[in-house]
Amino acid sequence: MLHLRELFQSTFAKNVAMISASTAFAQMLNALFSPVITRLYNPDEYGILTLYISILGLAAIIASLKYEWGIAIAESDEKAVNVMCLGFIILFIFTVITYIIFYLFGRPILNILNATKLFNYRYLIPIGILLVGSYRIFLQWAYRNKDFHSISITKIWQSITGNGAFVLFGFLRIGPVGLILGQILKESAGMGSLSRPFFRNSIQLIKKISKDQIIWCAKRYKNFPLYSAPSQLLNTAGIQLPVFFISSLYGSQVLGLYGLANTVVNLPMVLIGQSIGDVFYAEVASIGKRNPKRVKDLTDKLFKKLVIIGLVPLVVLLFFGPFLFSFVFGYRWYDAGEYAKILAFLVFARFIFTPISRIYSVFERQKKAFVLDLFRVILVFAVFGISDFLNLSSYLAIGLYSIAMSIVYLITYLLAQNILKEDIKRETFETG
Repeated sequence: MLHLRELFQSTFAKNVAMISASTAFAQMLNALFSPVITRLYNPDEYGILTLYISILGLAAIIASLKYEWGIAIAESDEKAVNVMCLGFIILFIFTVITYIIFYLFGRPILNILNATKLFNYRYLIPIGILLVGSYRIFLQWAYRNKDFHSISITKIWQSITGNGAFVLFGFLRIGPVGLILGQILKESAGMGSLSRPFFRNSIQLIKKISKDQIIWCAKRYKNFPLYSAPSQLLNTAGIQLPVFFISSLYGSQVLGLYGLANTVVNLPMVLIGQSIGDVFYAEVASIGKRNPKRVKDLTDKLFKKLVIIGLVPLVVLLFFGPFLFSFVFGYRWYDAGEYAKILAFLVFARFIFTPISRIYSVFERQKKAFVLDLFRVILVFAVFGISDFLNLSSYLAIGLYSIAMSIVYLITYLLAQNILKEDIKRETFETG
């Protein structure tokens, strides 16, 4: 990460290094625990976890209608804390509604999603939504204050707690519920560290909360629920929908293998791409629309660096994927390495382009993001519809999906660049 000091401002580089170091340590712990976890659980059980992660991922996107994104870009702390309060209100209501829905209609809903194996664990879905949603709201407050120290501590604590739970429950032989509980802890643990800076000033901040301000913020940031929430839902659906299609077409065994492959190949994204993306988002959010040229300079430099970094895991997966999976995770997971090879190019594209896609939010181009994400979901349905019609193998189906999504990520980047060029022209015209 030292090269980033030459590319970006020193503060930017320092924050990237801090987040990356903590994420690297967390992922190192994940890597150390993974061979143990894959020997405590079989692919079928891992398939059930994959289904849970997909449903939770989709639900958590709209749990607070993405109002939490308004926290980082709010014009003042008063507006930010009111947006935060609004997010928590919506999250609580959504959690209650989700519990009622799964209580009354759990089986038919899971049947539609090809996730009937989750029926016995359906009550863990609203619990996961509440905890993960709360974590994400506090995370946005941390972004606003550039509190990367707390974020770094949280990442480490999540890894320790989640993996410890996986292993403990695995030895207790309680089956898929152990994986699900571990996942909830992994995504929400460390909230105490993340929220502590907020609660230090909670008395002063809470005094700024009012009904009128909450209503004003709901109207001011209406584009987030109107466009960002549906857009993110569609974006996540493009990633998670293959889980349900694979479960339906090829069974939970194949799904478990795909789930592990997808988790491992995305490590570069989690390890480096997300860390850089988080800092990039905070930096760009602070700059806002005032200086689009500066944002574009950061974007171009970031793109070049991500391409160089992303080539390493791409080559490793293409040449050594199956061998590494079999050696590290056990012989039962050899085929997961084959799926990893197929997903390598998709992950490479996601690694490069996803951090830069934050521009759509900061520059309030939610409509464009929505259309693009809708196109992504349509492509997913088309890919697996064709796979089902032609009776393609799981390898060919996943390969077709990988190619289609890689193209979408490229288009996402090109449109983001166009947004920046438009704003630069506008700024030049207004100042000229």
